[in-house]
Order: sequence, then structure tokens, then C-alpha cells
Amino acid sequence: MLSNLDKNLLEFLNRKRILSSELIALQSDASKRKYYRSKIKENSFLIMDSSSEKKSLKNFVKISDWLRKKSYSSPNILYKEVSKGYCILEDFGDTKFSEQKNKKEQYSLTIELLISLSQQKPPKFLKSYSELIFKQELNLFIDWCLFYKKKKNSKAISLWNEIWDNLFFKIDNNCQSVVLRDFHIDNLFWLKDRNNLKKIGLIDFQDALIGHPCYDLVSLLQDVRVNISDIEQKRLYNFYMTKSNYDNKLFEDSYFIFGTQRLIKIIGIFYRLKFLHKKPGYMKFLPRTWQLLRKNMNNPQLDQLSRWFKSYVF
Repeated sequence: MLSNLDKNLLEFLNRKRILSSELIALQSDASKRKYYRSKIKENSFLIMDSSSEKKSLKNFVKISDWLRKKSYSSPNILYKEVSKGYCILEDFGDTKFSEQKNKKEQYSLTIELLISLSQQKPPKFLKSYSELIFKQELNLFIDWCLFYKKKKNSKAISLWNEIWDNLFFKIDNNCQSVVLRDFHIDNLFWLKDRNNLKKIGLIDFQDALIGHPCYDLVSLLQDVRVNISDIEQKRLYNFYMTKSNYDNKLFEDSYFIFGTQRLIKIIGIFYRLKFLHKKPGYMKFLPRTWQLLRKNMNNPQLDQLSRWFKSYVF
């Protein structure tokens, strides 16, 4: 029996004649959202409580509908009360990529899904991955890791901004597609009874933007939650490139810039989860994150950033 459920959530369940005794709470993720699963196997569904992130639910519903219309597997929204922050959605079950033993087939098909997604015309309701968003995400590292409860070094901050302004300018902005953003192993499901790209179940895409297609690729291959070997990363990267028509140099530059920015952002998020939200469990992924970051900074175009880290961090 679930206890201490929010009054508004209980009222939502009552309206849909769902008993709280028929639900089990799922482990929460890095967001403020809460999830509950039906115990009744023949009528399995999930309850998403996004009452603390109502805008997030609104985005989730719109993108989920768009993805399904484009023949991808996103959760079917069975019922929603967006204004209150609740919805009932399809349950993909315990089939996350992280639960699969041999992931080679899954990863190869996911590369094909990313190529397919990059060829879709983005919906008009999505915002662009602007330089403002790009820099705000980087500031998570500055605020929650490097200078948390410390006086900021103005010289370091000035140089930091200059470096990232230059790097953002190097990104090939002619390449624009839907970028789902939280594209990592725990947000991908293997739906073996479906066909082709529909075998891959997608969740946690409410932060999607219109940006460079390399972003989801680097999110997948430089996943801080799982150790994908350098050889396998290269194989999957090359597989992606052979199926695409991008300029190799421009794409690679964008890949390492976005990949590095993303890892730095993630470090900031993990520290914020620890200090602000009292969720220290994500700190276990930091060694892998730093390892990937150091490797990325061996890229010649990131030389100035590498020197900055040696001066102010390492």
C-alpha cells in the first residue's frame, strides 16, 4: 500500500477509478517527476506525476505524439490532465537497454534510428538549441562544482566564456534536426516484439530541441552510465557516418564540442543533485564522466579548453 501520496494525485486516481493499492512506486530519476506502475499485469500502465514540472509534461505529450506520428515507439498517452501535471501512459516494462546482455544489435539499430530522426523535418513547436541554452548548461559546472560556495575567479570566468563563444561558433549550424537530448541507455527500451525501428522504445525526451544531430549520437556513445569501449564507440560512429552524407571534418568537430559541453554540464548536474536535491547517488558516475572528458580534450580544437582545465581545475 502506497502511503503519503499527494492529495491531488489521489484525486486524479479517484477520477480514473484507480486504487493506490494497485500501484507500486518506481525508483525516481534525476528529475522531480514520480512514476507509479500498475501491479495488474494484464492491464499494465504507468502513472506519471509531473505536478512539480507541468511544463515538462506538456512538452513530453507533444513530442510523444509527434514521435508516434513519425512511426517511432514513444509511450502512448492513455489519459492526461496536463494542467494538473498527471498522465497515464503505456508501460514499456523492464526492457531497458541496460537490462540486455548483448547490446550490439540494439546499438546498431539505434544508430539507424538516429539517422532516420535526423532526416525528419523538425516540428515547429520545438525551440532551437541556442548559444544561450548552450552557455546556461555550462554554467551548471561553474556554479555547482567549481565555484560552489566559493568566490568566482573573474579571470577564469572571462576566459571560460571566451573559449566557449569560439567553440560554439565552430559548430556546423547548417545541420539541424530534432535532438531528443537525454539519449542514454536508461532512456532506451528494447521492444523485441515490434518491427524495425519500432523495436526501440523512447522516453524522457521532454527537453528536446532543434539542434545538431551529433548531440544524440555523442549522448549515446559517450554515455556516463555504461562503459562503451573506445573500439565500439568508433565502430558505431563510423557506422553512423557511412549511412549519412555529412562533411566528416565539420561533423567530427561538432561531435567533440557538443560531447565535451555535455559532459561538463553533466558534472554540474550531478553536483546540483547532491547539494540541492540531496541525491548523491549520481556521484558514482563521475569517474567515468571525467575519464570521457579528459579523452575529449585531447582533440586539437579543444586545446585552449584543456589548458583552462589544467590552470583552474586539475
